[in-house]
Amino acid sequence: MLRFIRLGCLAAVLTVSATASAQSIGANFIDTRSVPAGTPENGVRNEAADSLAAGDAAGAPGFVQSNWNNLGRWGGLTALNDAGGAASGVSAAWDSGNTWGTDAGTASPDAKLMQGYIDSNGAPNTAVTTPYNFFPGVQNDPQVYVSGLSQYLASRGASSYNVVVYVDGDATEGRTGEYWLQQASGGDLGALTVGGDLTPHLFVRDTSNFTGAYDLVTAASTSAGAAEEGNYLVFTGLTADSFLLRTEEAGTTATLRAPVNALQIIAVPEPAAAGLLGLAAAGLLVRRRKA
Repeated sequence: MLRFIRLGCLAAVLTVSATASAQSIGANFIDTRSVPAGTPENGVRNEAADSLAAGDAAGAPGFVQSNWNNLGRWGGLTALNDAGGAASGVSAAWDSGNTWGTDAGTASPDAKLMQGYIDSNGAPNTAVTTPYNFFPGVQNDPQVYVSGLSQYLASRGASSYNVVVYVDGDATEGRTGEYWLQQASGGDLGALTVGGDLTPHLFVRDTSNFTGAYDLVTAASTSAGAAEEGNYLVFTGLTADSFLLRTEEAGTTATLRAPVNALQIIAVPEPAAAGLLGLAAAGLLVRRRKA
């Protein structure tokens, strides 16, 4: 009897652990200058030097995952895989004026993650009103539209999600980028419905290139004048089915940029789901001690 109980607890742990392994979705924007000649620069791009292999684990502390989606300079609504390598039901569209690289290199998965980025063009943003054309030009680039999150959260036993944005350009003189999430919905990229901001606006000063250390920009970095140095930021407690990642150049340097190297969506389990994992693990340990 104890044997069956142990096996049942083990199955519960394995089931919840498998679910936990798929609790995030990662998009790695590659440096399209490294793709083979004649290769398109849009859509999913797994042939670049800084593309991550399925088994490559990368990300800031607490957000490490495998099965990153390698994305080129731009793309229409594209289905994304989760960290377990399965279809997530979440789609993304993204656009930029060009892609570039930080010289982080390709010696490690984290270096690859921070090597390539979708770039801005240094021009001021244009007004975003409904209906919004996601591909009007490059004025608001880089930008990312993500949809289908409600179904993804429900399938993971989650009630909300966090968004991690990795940001690092190729310069070190303190270029400042502004980042935030905005309400957006719809399946027609030429006529999205947009609304107010979902998050505060966070500002990041780029004073160094990635050499292996992740540096978090805190929630206090809410103005260009007080922009913190760092290479990733986190927006928390989100519940919207879709969102628009917005960027803008800020600061006073001669060259203005707002790069985006990568993006993660982290499903946050409801307390009951998190408790199930703990109870299953605890039950397994107790039965092992009694066996």
